[in-house]
Amino acid sequence: MTVGIVVVSHSLALAESAVELALQMVHGDPPPIRVAAGTMDGGLGTDAAAVMAAIGEVDGGDGVVVFVDIGSALMSAELGIELYGHPESDIRILAAPFVEGLVAGVVQAVGGAGIDDVARESESALKPKHAHLGVEPAPTGPDPTSGPTAEAITEAVLVNETGLHARPAALLVAEARRFDADILVSNGLIGPVSASSSIGLATLNARKGDTLRLVATGPQAGAAVESLAGFITAGFGE
Repeated sequence: MTVGIVVVSHSLALAESAVELALQMVHGDPPPIRVAAGTMDGGLGTDAAAVMAAIGEVDGGDGVVVFVDIGSALMSAELGIELYGHPESDIRILAAPFVEGLVAGVVQAVGGAGIDDVARESESALKPKHAHLGVEPAPTGPDPTSGPTAEAITEAVLVNETGLHARPAALLVAEARRFDADILVSNGLIGPVSASSSIGLATLNARKGDTLRLVATGPQAGAAVESLAGFITAGFGE
């Protein structure tokens, strides 16, 4: 079971392209995704009945997140939820950027994250742009090696031409989720961020030649940093 995703847009072409982009970031079976976009005659618009139907198709019991674009998409989503009529279902319209949020949400959902994590990651999806453009500082945190809980530490140099861009970040998230460990990644003075957050990894602004520092705690900490370091130095299979 995974979190369901509904994409509400005025434009069918826009919605389908956004979904296609998001699915390019992941391997394996995608989460259940349905599009409710455009009008029945092929024009621009939104339809609450279509939203209701889409929610019903993806609601598997683990919750549903709804991405909307502009204007009436939000109202159609709200009415669609009301028409669906299942108050016991956890259905959330996210205050997330349409494209970036969808990509982040899909990456989280395909890794088996719960609805809280999917929502949080999606709604944080503008952080990489903000950090790069100086709108707000990249997230920082305490040195994860300063306390007694650091169990495994290593470093790895990025060798692929495009650095830690969206697809490698999504692959790294999937690899990190294989281990029973909390893994933090830093790029020099930037970070640490969670290795299970594609949005956090994007804020590292890591490029070819940068050295990433991996710190893990937990039962599989050693195996986790060894595997991730090898994955990074192998160029993510690109």
